[in-house]
Amino acid sequence: MRLRLACFPFASLAVLVAACSGASASDVPSTPDASAVPPALDAGAPSPDGGTSTPIPDASAPPTSSPSAGCMLAASRYPAGTTEGSIVFGGRKRTFRVHVPASYAAGKPAPAVLLFHGGAGSGAQLQGESAEMDPIAEREGFLTIYPDGTGLVQTWNGGLCCGKAVEDDVDDVGFVGKLLDQLEKELCVDTKRVFATGMSNGAILTHRLACELSSRFAAVAPVAGTIGVGTCQPDQSVAVMQIHGTMDGHVPFAGGVGCGPAGVAFVSVPDTLAGWRQRNGCAATSKPTFQQGNGSCVAYDGCQAPVVLCSVEGGGHSWPGGVPKVGVVDCPADGPQSTTFSASEVAWSFFAANPKR
Repeated sequence: MRLRLACFPFASLAVLVAACSGASASDVPSTPDASAVPPALDAGAPSPDGGTSTPIPDASAPPTSSPSAGCMLAASRYPAGTTEGSIVFGGRKRTFRVHVPASYAAGKPAPAVLLFHGGAGSGAQLQGESAEMDPIAEREGFLTIYPDGTGLVQTWNGGLCCGKAVEDDVDDVGFVGKLLDQLEKELCVDTKRVFATGMSNGAILTHRLACELSSRFAAVAPVAGTIGVGTCQPDQSVAVMQIHGTMDGHVPFAGGVGCGPAGVAFVSVPDTLAGWRQRNGCAATSKPTFQQGNGSCVAYDGCQAPVVLCSVEGGGHSWPGGVPKVGVVDCPADGPQSTTFSASEVAWSFFAANPKR
């Protein structure tokens, strides 16, 4: 059977992982330009590059928190910092990493963000070499969870893609549900503020979670990956923010087969957003909500739960504003990584404004 990956040339496994983590085909600095990353996307605050920062769509006043069972514990088995863990699901040992901010307090419900790596990546790689979400988590006081896919080349079953996870019909939705069950017993989680994001194949899974595990997630923000299931009927409305480079060569903005070895015709970004607009009862009209560097976001009108598209002009198959990769060989059709738009900051601002109603 053919191996399917969401992205990545087959030059070497190291190149595959680097591309998944937000690699650029162009030379970029070894560290992001700090001035390009806003300290926070406060409503009405100007961004460092002079862009606008209007409120991320927020349906109503935030609800009270919903403490998980773990809020009854006097202490957690997860100390401040990062802890590795595992569970058994579907006959497989499934691994993950949990980062607990220094401000975490037993009995005080904390938001949780699950981050899903791309094909051939790992939770450790997304955490330490790509998204840079943990510094935001420390500042804002939320938990971050980095699960691992399955296989020698780790992938997720997002439906359409990717790799052996699809071939073996791995139940990744079920795994995520069981992982949440466990963590909500072991940590004090605000179950109205559980969110998901992911890169590439991880973004494709994130869409699937919004479709099939909508009771657990308040909002999702897939990066560089579109919907991969033919049927999507959420039990509850989920707020959706799609972040995507207009020059993504692996998962093309306009859809179709990309320049990587996946060999599948990806759903376009416009078609993905049209589906979410229909599910969330939105109008076809939209208005700008945020602009920073080469990234701009628009929100659709009249939604039961917000639907937002953040387009990174000229951006490629990478995590905008994440850890840059130098000297990675990528397919010529792919654009460079953005260093002026922070996907992690924008995603967190969206999550913070959209708890489960």
